Amino acid sequence: MLQTIINNRYKIVKVLGEGGFGKTFLTEDTHLPSGRRCVIKQLKPVTENPQIYKMVQDRFQREAAILEDLGNSNNRIPNLYAYFAEQGQFYLVQEYVEGKTLTEKVHTEGVMSESAVREILKSLLYVLNFVHSRHIIHRDIKPDNIILRDADNIPVLIDFGAVRESMGTIVNSQGNPTSSIVIGTPGFMPPEQAAGRPVYSSDLYSLAITMIYLLTGRMPQELQTDPRTGEIMWHQYAMNVSPSLRMVLDKAIAYHPGDRYPTAKDMIDALQSPAVNNYVAPTEPSPQYNQPVSPNPGGYSPPPTVINSGGQPPQHIQPVVTPLGSNPNWSGGSYNPQQYVSPAATTNSGWLGGGGTFNTNVPVPPEIQGWNWGAFLMSPLWSITNQVWIGLLSWVPYVGIPMPFVLGAKGNTWAWRSRQWRSIEDFKAHQRAWTKAAIILYSCLGALGVLIVALAFIGASISEQDNSNSDTPVATPTQVSPTPSEPSTSSSSNSSSSSSSSNSSSSSTSTSGTTTGNFRPVVIGNLQTYSYDTGLFSIDVPQGWNLRDNSNANEVIIYWLDPTENGLIQVNVFNTENTPNQEELTEILKRFINKFESEPDFRMDQPVRQNDGSVRITWSYTAKSGNASGSLTANSFIKSQGDKISIDSYIVPSEQYKELLPTVNQIIASYKLNASAPLKK
Repeated sequence: MLQTIINNRYKIVKVLGEGGFGKTFLTEDTHLPSGRRCVIKQLKPVTENPQIYKMVQDRFQREAAILEDLGNSNNRIPNLYAYFAEQGQFYLVQEYVEGKTLTEKVHTEGVMSESAVREILKSLLYVLNFVHSRHIIHRDIKPDNIILRDADNIPVLIDFGAVRESMGTIVNSQGNPTSSIVIGTPGFMPPEQAAGRPVYSSDLYSLAITMIYLLTGRMPQELQTDPRTGEIMWHQYAMNVSPSLRMVLDKAIAYHPGDRYPTAKDMIDALQSPAVNNYVAPTEPSPQYNQPVSPNPGGYSPPPTVINSGGQPPQHIQPVVTPLGSNPNWSGGSYNPQQYVSPAATTNSGWLGGGGTFNTNVPVPPEIQGWNWGAFLMSPLWSITNQVWIGLLSWVPYVGIPMPFVLGAKGNTWAWRSRQWRSIEDFKAHQRAWTKAAIILYSCLGALGVLIVALAFIGASISEQDNSNSDTPVATPTQVSPTPSEPSTSSSSNSSSSSSSSNSSSSSTSTSGTTTGNFRPVVIGNLQTYSYDTGLFSIDVPQGWNLRDNSNANEVIIYWLDPTENGLIQVNVFNTENTPNQEELTEILKRFINKFESEPDFRMDQPVRQNDGSVRITWSYTAKSGNASGSLTANSFIKSQGDKISIDSYIVPSEQYKELLPTVNQIIASYKLNASAPLKK
């Protein structure tokens, strides 16, 4: 007879899942007028020994109390309503979260955009930072255990593993209680967790693998690993993901825990770091959707489905229940891969490899496979010592052009089969020697080339100085300034605004001793905070730059020129009666910039819409002053706030653009507009 009610109170609506630990039910609380829906987890101990049962009960109560505290303290963890034991089994009564699991989300809507994944990742990292601060490790983070709540689309973390682990309590040889099982799901848990030694970064590993699933639509078992390093190779399935997010996820899924982020806070900082993220995130491509799969309704799903690209039937991955110490490849928490043994190694000769360059019957150890830099850089000579005679084609004109690339890709395999080696280490040492020789040779050639170029440059500079009777001319402020009403060179009076030193300063970007086209280089030193006298705006500007004020009754126009007058920072603020949208702001900014379209080599890039509602346009032109000329690159931003429209522009010589960009980005980020302040006192 099927069970229909639990604890004479909770009416079973349906079974949500069933596994090695017990069952999960969706129920209704008959003691409440609302008939509140709850999720009940029925947990069964691995042993029925009466002496151990008391230990299991004590541990279950402790873990349930911790789970109750977590739910009460964080709204992204389900509340625990009650817990009890009945007929030798243990029950947790938890909040029912209405929504879709991440597995269901991907099955019905396809892979997610980078921006959506970043939001989910950041939200869950804050949850893990809180959980880890309570000295708790989740142990089973995966797409099925994260629900996007219907009410607010916030990710909720469910199914903590500690309570389930208590069901595996046994007594060790010293008579102390210990756990006999490992909690986690294959593919989503890292190696040290599979060995029964989870750490905080184990949760970060599982979370990162989950994010990779959202970006690629592929389960971990569908991703290959590098046989030499153990790294998971997933980039080819998410080509449009930004390098910054790839870097964060790659570090989080490092094979060894010591190579990962030690805490969730460290991973949050890396995700938000200016050094990792550019000022403007790349445009997200349209997602490619998988074939929809009917989800399991109700916010809870069975174990994740693996969709094989080869057309094989789907596989269900159950959370693993592994007796500790049962994995022969684990010892002391470190993975020991099986040693490769070539058939030749079993003979009396003691030699490995050989058999012929193209003899596919000779197995190649996985640890030697990969790109061979020695073969690529020194193909003709490398081929002789490694007896890869096909490489001698490198000496033949035209025919030998592709050979370095062929040998770089296949060199290790062919060299292993072409001759015999004393050991794998002997083979590796031989190939490393060729790589080192190539590096030394090309370094010497590179140094010689640099020396020749330097001597030629010095000679040209001396000749230019001999032929020049005046200092290098510079651009005038009129050429540099992108203002609606261009500032005149005679306007040099400083605004009555206040200027105060900032507590933080950037490192000086020194370019002295070099030239930028026909212009002297721009130098950005320490920054100081400038505040307009009405409190309208504030911005960090380089010390030593000259302030100019071209404001009029209807518009504030403040700009700064560096001492060479080749760099400019400008702020324009004016009132507006209507609040423009991004399209209208874009047109205003285009009209602003088009005042320079008559300048030589004028170019304006496509507008980039920012997440905060502002718009950025990068543009450039060639400025001239007398016989001197040079290319200038600018970034202009426009935004609307209250009854004000603000345009801030930043111009530097094009040849210095990449060099100065980090400091310019710092200045851009410091700009703050106060729309409630008036234009004039």
